[in-house]
Amino acid sequence: HTHTHTHTHTHTHTHTCTGALAFIIAWVLFLFLWSIPIILLEYGVGRFTRKSVVESFGTLLGPTYRFMGAFMALVSFLIASYYSVVLGWCAYYFVISCAHPLPGSLVESTADWEQLQSSVWPVVCHFLAVTASALSVCRGVSTIEPVVCVSITALLIIVVFCFYWAIFLPHASRGIVHIFTPNWASFMSSSLWLDALSQNAWDTGGGLGTFLTYATYMKRSHGAVKMGVLIPIINNLVSLVCGIMVFSNVFSVLSQHHYDNAASPVDLLKQSGPASTGITFLWMPILFNGIYGGRFLAAIFFLCLTLAGLSSLISFVEQLVHTLTDFGLQRIPATILVSITMFLVGVASALDLDVLVNQDSVWGYAMILCGCLLVFLVLRLNPFKFRRQFFNDYGVGDWSLPLVWVFIIMLIAPIEGVGMIMWWIVEEVYTKPGTWWQLTRDSLAMVLTQWSVVALVVLALNWFMKPLSIGPPRNVRLRRLIGFFIRYKEPVRHGEEERKEGKVEEEEEEGKVEEEEHGGIGLVELSTQNPSILVVNSVHESEV
Repeated sequence: HTHTHTHTHTHTHTHTCTGALAFIIAWVLFLFLWSIPIILLEYGVGRFTRKSVVESFGTLLGPTYRFMGAFMALVSFLIASYYSVVLGWCAYYFVISCAHPLPGSLVESTADWEQLQSSVWPVVCHFLAVTASALSVCRGVSTIEPVVCVSITALLIIVVFCFYWAIFLPHASRGIVHIFTPNWASFMSSSLWLDALSQNAWDTGGGLGTFLTYATYMKRSHGAVKMGVLIPIINNLVSLVCGIMVFSNVFSVLSQHHYDNAASPVDLLKQSGPASTGITFLWMPILFNGIYGGRFLAAIFFLCLTLAGLSSLISFVEQLVHTLTDFGLQRIPATILVSITMFLVGVASALDLDVLVNQDSVWGYAMILCGCLLVFLVLRLNPFKFRRQFFNDYGVGDWSLPLVWVFIIMLIAPIEGVGMIMWWIVEEVYTKPGTWWQLTRDSLAMVLTQWSVVALVVLALNWFMKPLSIGPPRNVRLRRLIGFFIRYKEPVRHGEEERKEGKVEEEEEEGKVEEEEHGGIGLVELSTQNPSILVVNSVHESEV
């Protein structure tokens, strides 16, 4: 369940002109009041239903609400389409770190970055990233687990080493002072709170449905509450360490090269590609260049970054493939379909950085909408029953989900999600009266237009989203051909029906024993408000 997001969200440095402490405070608050509660929610739903995000909404709320899960799946798809482009950059920098000397100044590093963006390599690396994730999902996600465990461990070791090195660089203290200097006036800006919320959601991955998808493979004995609390906290601690490392490095390099009179370090950070998209690829090579053996460390750093990013891309692909397999497609054709479509959609981001920044802005904010949909699901089911039946009575050997989680889901999370989006819309309209309605890269109209298009698509699909159920044809070759793409049930042969009935009786006996030990958890009480999904049988691990 190592879920590492390696791409820094492009709004991180927007509010650092006079100090970043206000942003960090808001970012930490949203960790405990948004990301952790949402991740716990995803773990609970996925582990209980054993279905994709689309079918989880359909199972718990009824087929009418499948469009909410479909909206979340499409947002994940669109994020993955440009995320693979950034992953391709990491792979490219791994290669050039091995083949070429590291840049010694900002001018040289910028030249390397511009050379990448003006070449065909972003498209090629984007294709390779999508292909690697597709192969991993086709062969099973567990095949890449050993590599990911080793690479992420190595990445953390390198990050800790670089952090220690960076904070002792000349003038590094200026960067540390800057990042912990407050600008209290920025608390009154909606963009600070919205950026902090979307940044935290991006850092942790909460609200996209990827944790829900992974939770479908969890057992009742897996500590959903433990992981849902510890993983986001550790993730954000690493993010904070990386932020301190980057600011220390930037302020040190600029001070040594006498950039103080030309521009402030933060101004130069904002010029590191559109919305700081190139910050890791401009400043980290310069830092490694000043370290003995830095070229080797740079290569290892970008290799580990590539593998860690690949694990995140795999989670996006797995979520989409899982959704298609729930509707009857076989795993390999579903993976091929998702990968080809993802590559084609992401080509525009690979060719034009403005497109990538636009997509990051639009769908980064959409993660807040996805979190609101998950909160709505729990509110419909009753948060008290959800806490008891999905966690405290269902989990085995796990922490108890505290009552404060119910308070956050019922009161704080809806205000956070809906309130922040409304505050942002009002402020955009009042502060940009002549431009908010224009379809420019970061305008309000552009964001709302793309959200509306996706919403209309999933609403239209909601009437047609039904699992495929066709009988196998008599022709053997045709049956094999169709069976490669679509999953269907083979006809029951003579004698198999009795054996299946005996097997069901054995599973029921196992379920009774487990119910006596841990308590049977059924959907009857949860589904009383929706008779169409009334389920009499309890959900047991033996049945899964």
